[in-house]
Amino acid sequence: MVSDSVIIAFYTLLVILATGPLMVAVLMKIKGKVKMLPFLLGMLVYFTFSVVCVAFINVMFLNKGRATEPFITGNVFVYCLYFAVVVGFLEELGIYIAFKKIRADHDDKRETIMYSLGHAGLEALLLAGPAVLVYITCGTAINELGVEEFMVKWSDVESMNLQEVVDTVTGFSIFDVILMGLERLMYFCMHIFLSIMVFYAAKKDAKVYLFIAVALRGLCTIPDSLKNFGVYTGQSQTALIMLAYTVVIIGFAGFIAVKLYRSFDKVEMLLPTALFSKNIHKNV
Repeated sequence: MVSDSVIIAFYTLLVILATGPLMVAVLMKIKGKVKMLPFLLGMLVYFTFSVVCVAFINVMFLNKGRATEPFITGNVFVYCLYFAVVVGFLEELGIYIAFKKIRADHDDKRETIMYSLGHAGLEALLLAGPAVLVYITCGTAINELGVEEFMVKWSDVESMNLQEVVDTVTGFSIFDVILMGLERLMYFCMHIFLSIMVFYAAKKDAKVYLFIAVALRGLCTIPDSLKNFGVYTGQSQTALIMLAYTVVIIGFAGFIAVKLYRSFDKVEMLLPTALFSKNIHKNV
């Protein structure tokens, strides 16, 4: 059976995923007078570049029968590199185009936060939302029917390994749900940090920060690529190492983003070599 507290926790997480970013965006609109357009733009750019364009490229290179498919999927290094380049480049390129072309005449640095709410909010909803909904549905069904009857009545769902579903759902604790939420929050912060870097690159004509953002975003794809390749299951000590690795990458991105955000209205362009100076203004 699945604990009622776990199901309630999943409902709470689903509500946060569905409404949290929008509520924060509305609050920024009311309290800070920040325009909502970047929020909608973030959603549009994410869907266009990170969903549609990435899917199109995957069809071109990873579909069965393509000459490139066995080369990419047959080597873990190539597999990780492929997704790092594709996701990192397309995602940050979309942000750069949004700030450089579509919002060319707007220099309010708070737009980076508003943009990220739309971008990261839609990502969280599309990536985590369906899984959470499945956990809620299956957990409720297991509690109502019992495991044996659930296995019988849901046996016609060919796309699901019912025994694996039962083992997964009944094994969840509130701590596991909290970790799922914290993981999405971690990636949410990543998108804010990288958006600040790309915004700075677009407005200050400092493309070096676009390349840094692409590299950092690509590095953040490696844990998922390793998991999808089958290097680890996500339930081992390796998963903790991958989590620590991701936290370090996002932390480094945050360090750069805070420096750029604070200096945006004060200096023309902050060189990467000046990021580690205690007195930024003497180095630009």
